[in-house]
Amino acid sequence: MTVANWITIARLLAIPFIAGSIWAFAPGREQWRVIALVAFVAAGLSDALDGYVARAFNQKSRMGAILDPLADKLLINITLVFLAVNATFDYPVPRWFPVLVLSRDVIISMGSYVLSDVYRRLRVRPRLSGKLTTAAQLAYIVAVLMNLVVAPGLLWAASAITLVSLIDYFLEGLRQARARGTA
Repeated sequence: MTVANWITIARLLAIPFIAGSIWAFAPGREQWRVIALVAFVAAGLSDALDGYVARAFNQKSRMGAILDPLADKLLINITLVFLAVNATFDYPVPRWFPVLVLSRDVIISMGSYVLSDVYRRLRVRPRLSGKLTTAAQLAYIVAVLMNLVVAPGLLWAASAITLVSLIDYFLEGLRQARARGTA
């Protein structure tokens, strides 16, 4: 087991702690919002750290290739679900937003699986739109946890980027399928 994988596992283990802190937050219990914020930011930074460690110290592994994106998706999706359920934040997350984010992730994952199953050697690579989507979603979550006035604007920006990313991945999948001659 590599150091990079341990960092990823630590991020996975932080998710229930973050969710519980969000669940515990209410007016008059401000410490839980701060704890959730600090834990979420630390978990987000650990994503950059595990990637750096894996590349810099040649610790890329099959396990890391599976766990890292899974940890990222779980961190964002579970945090958004808990934020949407707890409407006591100054800028509550609308319940439709986690549905949008999770739906995008499921559709892209299913499409990737289908294309990989059909073409066996298909390589689905992260796209710029996917990276921008993650950054926008992370920024929105931090803005909600910090009670920043920009949170509603970031919600709409993250929503638009999430939809653009879904379309981008769909078109890329379609392009790859056509290049292989079956679509």
